[in-house]
Amino acid sequence: MSATPDKAKAEADAKAALAAKRKAQAEAEEQAKLDELRRDVPPGIEIEEALKAAYAAAKRKPPVNLYAAIHKAQAKIETVRKNGENPHFKSKYATLDEVWETVRKAVNDAGLVVFCTIDPTADGKKELTTHVAEVKSGEEISCSFPIVAQAATPQAVGSAMTYARRYTLTALLEIVTGDGADDDGEAATNHNTPATKNPSASAAADALGF
Repeated sequence: MSATPDKAKAEADAKAALAAKRKAQAEAEEQAKLDELRRDVPPGIEIEEALKAAYAAAKRKPPVNLYAAIHKAQAKIETVRKNGENPHFKSKYATLDEVWETVRKAVNDAGLVVFCTIDPTADGKKELTTHVAEVKSGEEISCSFPIVAQAATPQAVGSAMTYARRYTLTALLEIVTGDGADDDGEAATNHNTPATKNPSASAAADALGF
């Protein structure tokens, strides 16, 4: 049996009244939050700016997907063998090739991608940044290292970049390389020249953008 017109109207009115009540409650709660925020806003700051900051803070979440992927990779990464020799310090170190070959499969299996970018610094130099990102979520962390080449040759600059790539990668993934200190860095360091740069080398470095 269908409802009578009067009963149907009464039901519709009741639903409308309930919806209006809920809307009013939501608006009252929002207004209360706004009033509370206004009390906490320092003088001179527009309430709209404070609202935007509060909203942004609420939207920020820890990169849990990235953390989980790094945790998964770290569980499979073994200590990296020191396969390089530093003649100046008479010590051994792990080369970039060895580091990458040791971690590559664990990183890929965990759904991580590793890539590097080179950017200018405030003082006009260059720095290399290694990024580790979780592929599906896009969450990432990064670590930067200055590119310090003691000569303006492609070999010296490339060596400094390799050094930066190796150190940022091991730092991001907490990679252990054998035992003892890692004293590599000779290819990016000149022990036979004074601290002051050779003017011609400096000019050539500027021409290369370093």
